[in-house]
Amino acid sequence: MIRIRASLHGSEILSLSVTGHSGSAEKGEDLVCAAVSAVSFGLLNALDLLGSDADLKLEDNLIEIRTVTPDQTTETILKTGLIQLQTIEETNQKYVRIEKTEV
Repeated sequence: MIRIRASLHGSEILSLSVTGHSGSAEKGEDLVCAAVSAVSFGLLNALDLLGSDADLKLEDNLIEIRTVTPDQTTETILKTGLIQLQTIEETNQKYVRIEKTEV
C-alpha cells in the first residue's frame, strides 16, 4: 500500500509525504507505483527548479516535502500534485491511500 499524508492548514498544504509500495504487480511492472513515483518526482523537480522555499527529502521508500515559507508558486505546485495523486487513488483504492490531517 502506498500511503500519502498531507498536512493542511485550511486550504494551505504544509507538508506532503509518500511512502510504501503498491504491490499491484511485479517489480518493474507495477504501473500504480510508476504513476505515483512520476507525480512525486515531478513535484520534487518542480519545487527544486522553480526555487521554492521548501524542505525536500528523498530517501529509499520516502518522499517528503515541507513548506518553509509558504508562497503562491509552492502552493500551486503542491495542490496540482495532490490532485494528480487523488486521481490515481480514485482508480486504485486497493493500492493507494491519501490521509489528510488538519493542523
